[in-house]
Amino acid sequence: MKTEAKNSITDSQMDGVQVEYSIDIQKHIPCSTVHSFSNYVEINKEVLKKLLSCHKENVIGWYRQRRNTEPVMTFRERLIHQNLQKYLSNHELVFLLMTSSAITESSSTHSLEYAMYKLQGSCFHKVPVLVTNLGIVDQQDYHASSITCSSVGYTRVVKKLRSKYFNIDGSLKEVCRINEMSSALQEELKETCRKVEESERSLEKLLDEVNKLRKTVKEKKKLCMQTFEEKKCKKPKTDENVLLCQALQKLFPESKTLQTQTISLEGAALPAYSCGADHGIDISEVLPLLLTDKRENCESDTERQLEESGSETEEDLLDPLKRQVASSHSPTF
Repeated sequence: MKTEAKNSITDSQMDGVQVEYSIDIQKHIPCSTVHSFSNYVEINKEVLKKLLSCHKENVIGWYRQRRNTEPVMTFRERLIHQNLQKYLSNHELVFLLMTSSAITESSSTHSLEYAMYKLQGSCFHKVPVLVTNLGIVDQQDYHASSITCSSVGYTRVVKKLRSKYFNIDGSLKEVCRINEMSSALQEELKETCRKVEESERSLEKLLDEVNKLRKTVKEKKKLCMQTFEEKKCKKPKTDENVLLCQALQKLFPESKTLQTQTISLEGAALPAYSCGADHGIDISEVLPLLLTDKRENCESDTERQLEESGSETEEDLLDPLKRQVASSHSPTF
C-alpha cells in the first residue's frame, strides 16, 4: 500500500492537499470451499490462522466471487468484513467483489466485473480498480525486477539461479535481450523505410521523365500534322514560262483566256492566276519566225477565199476580211 499527497495551489485556496492511496495486489490465497473461514457471519480464527500463517500482517483485504448477481455487497458480506477488520486490526481493509455473467446465449463468452469496497465510518464506499491488461498497458506498468518475498525457499531458489536469469544490477536478462532485439528491429525498420523512400523518389523521378517524353512526342506529332496539312494545302510552285507568256501577250493582247493558267467551268479566265506583267522581252527579235508565219498564214487564207469566190470583186472580198482580221485576235491554224 502506498500513500501519495499532492499539494496544489489555486487562487481561491493557498494550499490544497490531496491524499491518494494506492494498493498493489501481488498475491492471493484461495479458499477451497465457500465459508471456509467463517460460519456464515462469525469468523473461525483457527482456520484463518492456518490460512494466513505468517502473512497476517500483509493482508490488505479479502475477495468473493459470484455468478449472475449484481456487483453490490450483501448484508452477510458486510458483517464478515467488519469481523475480519477487528480480527486483523486493519482499518484499511478492502473487499474485492468479482461477478461473472454470460454474454452470449450459448454461454460461450462470459464477462467478469470488478468492484472494490472500503469501510469508512459506517458506510462502504467504492474504490477504483485498475486491472493490468497486456493489450492496453504501457511498458512501464510491467515489473522488470523481482518482487520481494520473505519466503526462505523462494530466496534460496532465486539465489541459486540468479546468475542464469538476472544481471548484476538485478534486472532480468530476458527483458534486456528483448529490448536489444526491439532496438535492432527498429534500426532494421528505419533502414527499410529509407530504402523504400529512395525507391519511391526514383520512381517518381522516372514517372516525371516519362511524362515529359510523352509530352514531347505529342508536340512533335502535332507539329508534323500541322506541317503535313500546310504542305497539303499549299499550291506547288511551278516555274513560269516567261517567253510563252510574253509571246501570248504580244500576239493576243485582248485574249485573257490564253494569258491565264486556270479557267472556270464556263471558260472564263481567273484573274488570280493571270499574268499581266511585262517581262521585258522583244518577241520580234527572239521569235521572228513566229510573227512571219502568222502573217503568211493570214495572207494564204485571204487568197484562198478570193480564188474560191468568182462572182464578187476583189474589193468586196478584201473589205470584210480586213474587218475580220482587225476584230479577231485568234491564231490561224
